[in-house]
Amino acid sequence: MTSPSTPVAPRTHWFPMLLLAAYLVEFVVLGIAPAERGTWWAENVPIFLIVVALVVLYVRGVRFSNLAYALMSVLLFMHTIGGHYTFEKVPFDWFNNLFGFKRNMYDRVAHFTVGFYAYPIIELTDRKGLIQSRFIATFFRSA
Repeated sequence: MTSPSTPVAPRTHWFPMLLLAAYLVEFVVLGIAPAERGTWWAENVPIFLIVVALVVLYVRGVRFSNLAYALMSVLLFMHTIGGHYTFEKVPFDWFNNLFGFKRNMYDRVAHFTVGFYAYPIIELTDRKGLIQSRFIATFFRSA
């Protein structure tokens, strides 16, 4: 039992740490012999900077829900895969065949996930009380 004056360590969130570890493994593995090294750099540097920003926010105490971290990680993982193969060469035939697409749609699906960042943004603005209207907050959550 701790006394009232003993500081209590903040609860660690294992899920974001697991996602970070998985991303770092993916980053290293897919950085080995990519289809085109220049494309790999161009696709992965911005994504790596997003990861760094999320780590800095986490360390500074800005935490998101596990759902928000899961949604944000979809772009990170998909973009890293796209950088390894180059987006048009990602083996995504199952999806393209399922919907009858002639063109590889991996880039469109991966870039669609940029919109998943709306969830943590609204989560943060709602937590800080930056949006006064419940209607607006609800609208952004459902959009």
